[in-house]
Amino acid sequence: MTPIRLVLAALIACHAIVQSSAFAPVSISPSGIAPPLNSAPVSPGARRLSVLSTTYPPFRNTFSGRRRPTSSPILPTALSATGGLGEESSAERTGPRVCVIGGGFGGLNAALTLANLPWSMSDGCPKPTITLVDDKERFVFLPLLYELCVDAASVEEVAPTYRSLLEGTGVRFERRDVTGVDVENRVVYTIEPTSSSPCTMTYDALVIATGAQMNLDAIPGARDFALPFYTVDHCYELRRRFNVLDSRQPITSTRDKKGDEEKVEVVIVGGGYSGVELALNTLERLGGAEQCSVTLVHRGDEALQYATDYNRKTGQDRLEKAGIRVLTGTTVCEIIPTSSAKADLEDDSSGGLEGSSFRTCLVKVIDRKGHRSDLRTDLLLWTAGATSANAPIGVLNSLLPRDSDGRIVTGPYLRAKGLDNIFALGDCSRARKVPYAATAQVAMQQAPVVAWNIFAYLNNNYNRRGGDKSLKLLPFSYLDLGEMMTLGNDDATISSLGGLVQLSGPGASVLRRLIYAVRMPTARQGLTAAVEGAQRRLQLSRIGEVDSMQGRKGEKRGGKPIQWK
Repeated sequence: MTPIRLVLAALIACHAIVQSSAFAPVSISPSGIAPPLNSAPVSPGARRLSVLSTTYPPFRNTFSGRRRPTSSPILPTALSATGGLGEESSAERTGPRVCVIGGGFGGLNAALTLANLPWSMSDGCPKPTITLVDDKERFVFLPLLYELCVDAASVEEVAPTYRSLLEGTGVRFERRDVTGVDVENRVVYTIEPTSSSPCTMTYDALVIATGAQMNLDAIPGARDFALPFYTVDHCYELRRRFNVLDSRQPITSTRDKKGDEEKVEVVIVGGGYSGVELALNTLERLGGAEQCSVTLVHRGDEALQYATDYNRKTGQDRLEKAGIRVLTGTTVCEIIPTSSAKADLEDDSSGGLEGSSFRTCLVKVIDRKGHRSDLRTDLLLWTAGATSANAPIGVLNSLLPRDSDGRIVTGPYLRAKGLDNIFALGDCSRARKVPYAATAQVAMQQAPVVAWNIFAYLNNNYNRRGGDKSLKLLPFSYLDLGEMMTLGNDDATISSLGGLVQLSGPGASVLRRLIYAVRMPTARQGLTAAVEGAQRRLQLSRIGEVDSMQGRKGEKRGGKPIQWK
């Protein structure tokens, strides 16, 4: 067995161990899906919601306020709110309702696992209606988002629609903006994004997996000039900017020491996994160090400071060899337009995507010694950590317990403090004093634990079980499976199994795509990722062979131009 096959077998086996347990998915019928909710005028309950956030001190981390007792049994039909909207008759419901807010790695996997649990037990709770709520149309597999940007992966592989992804799974999808949660009456208040029609959803169990939100307002000028990289819209906008830089001379540019060549200036804020990956791939995409200069700004002591020793050393080595300038212990203070961009800034009235007008700017930074400097840039990318603003909006417009950073406080069972039927996972929650890392791996491991605990809660309340007959809730225990990073078009680094598996280079790049195919939310999506990934790699390999035979040297900036869609 070759080393790559041995590594792949070990990682897949580790994945199987984590997924196999009492809450492992089993085959089910997708029947029992409730019809869509109907819209109606705002109810008194919705008007009462506006005062919830004012009655709850935003920085308290203990639950306060009245709530309905949670010891009452779950009825075969879902509970409805007084004066609620979009309610369904009891004849249309065959079991309790579970609402999952947030369709990221944690929420999506929790909903899928919950749908596959053995609800058909003769004395068990009827299978619930499971509804996944998200304000976006597409799920995004974030580790492959850059591949979508440079056309190394398809949108179907990286960002399938929720409806296509959930087809036949027994999970409903509702595209909604959540405006608040009434924990006393078990009601989620939402609006429809396109029509702004208000709607309510009642629940017997609630899962909150909204993740952390990027807050660009903390740094003056960041919202006007910085481009984050977390969504499909961000991906397409970066693709557009790459194409613009391919077709014109940079507005602000520097010359090398010989003074005979201009370079595009790129600044990337954030030296974590995403920042390092984006720095190396952006430099490669824009023609290498001869045509592009990349500066990585990081507040911490070193880039990749939370990575494994092997991946940190490999990543830092690649940064040094690529000639990327790394400023550690450095904080961005302000971002201002250059003189040539001020007029564009004053004239621009397009709301939309942050920094979408593609203006040049000056990034003002300060290091720990107090030294200040200005970084001129044609392209400013922002990957610094996302945090909750702890504002009374969305799910935080509620009596949910939270800490000073706006994370919902839970315990080892991932259940919101003081509430039996509300669970939170991923970046929006805090399950222990020292929070878990804000990674997809943590959220994906928390998802089946939340699913089982909801299964146990609903069954125990439905049957009024007690003593030895009650199903036990499972505490969450994190298992570090390792990490993977892309370091270029045909380069990656992998560290897993406590350092027993360490691999970098082209072989790691191939293995990374295969492992991600295994980790896709559904088997169908995994097959799509594996097949399309292999086809595109073969296609790019053939193009490379033809270019080599014809003696092409990649004279045009970017080497691999992408047509904007």
